[in-house]
Amino acid sequence: MSTEKITPKKPISSADVPWAVWNQVPRAAIRFRHLTSAVIGEDYHVGLAIEELAPGKRTSPAHYHIFEEEHLYLLEGSLSARIGLASHDMKAGDYVCFPAGQVAGHTLTNNGDAVCRYVIVGEKNPKEVAVYTDSNKVLVRALGRRAIFDMAARRGYWDGEETGLREGVEPPREVSPPPETERNPKTPISLENVPWEPWSEGARFGGRVKHLTMSLMGRDYRVGMVIEEVAPGKQSCPFHYHLLEEEQVLVLEGSAALRLGEEIYQMKLWDYVCFPAGQRAGHCFINNSTQPFRYLIIGERNPHDVCVYPDSNKILVRALDLEHDMFDMGATRNYWDGEGSV
Repeated sequence: MSTEKITPKKPISSADVPWAVWNQVPRAAIRFRHLTSAVIGEDYHVGLAIEELAPGKRTSPAHYHIFEEEHLYLLEGSLSARIGLASHDMKAGDYVCFPAGQVAGHTLTNNGDAVCRYVIVGEKNPKEVAVYTDSNKVLVRALGRRAIFDMAARRGYWDGEETGLREGVEPPREVSPPPETERNPKTPISLENVPWEPWSEGARFGGRVKHLTMSLMGRDYRVGMVIEEVAPGKQSCPFHYHLLEEEQVLVLEGSAALRLGEEIYQMKLWDYVCFPAGQRAGHCFINNSTQPFRYLIIGERNPHDVCVYPDSNKILVRALDLEHDMFDMGATRNYWDGEGSV
């Protein structure tokens, strides 16, 4: 292993991130704290922000994403989530996922008399295509932020091309109709309806979890949102880091020590930390208090991930898809070992 000293991204308090405001038109307006960009700039896979929506406002035009998966967890207040043709009332503790490619426009509206606050999580794909269902527009991000086109202005594949056909002969014209709205889009679930799953391993590790994304989506997701609770005096998991998966944590309740690389940080309510993929600095939480430590953890799901456990010098190679895909990193070999004589 490399002996190069790693300086991992430090945790921050969300209160130290200034509010930004988006209010281009009177009807749609939010203010937000983009915690991920505050910690690591724009070099991230998944973005996490805390947003606030004032009474009478909505978030954005109704839209869906072709390539990006989005998640929302409501922290405070209430809102109405319009998904496709139906609207769903959401309260604190409710969660919803907008899967990539789900053909059902979504937008949020605060119909109450108090500000609502929520965590919004979304993938960052430079080739994203977003469809605006009310106005029949499409955004093609790879062409630039202003590349928004009228979906009614449809053209055939050969329109405007030099085809070599004789005058008056039309080329084949195939124009697909717009996609129909998803009949059964994913709808919000309540935290109280997701059961706690206890876990423990010996005297050192222990707590319980609520896997929000799996409860709603099964195993068909790319980003997982989980509420984890570490019991007093227990550790969250073995000290580790991921080479391909990005992880992020927002503290919801209590306090605990974060062991991150060679440093220890005390984490408290609304503190946030990002563990970028490939950051070779292990991490884990140790609840050194007398109360449960609860946090929202967001993690990518990559079938080819490699996870390193520095304390025990082990490595997990998930891409091998073996029953026991954990190896001793001390058992190294040379490239030609076992290949026979040349």
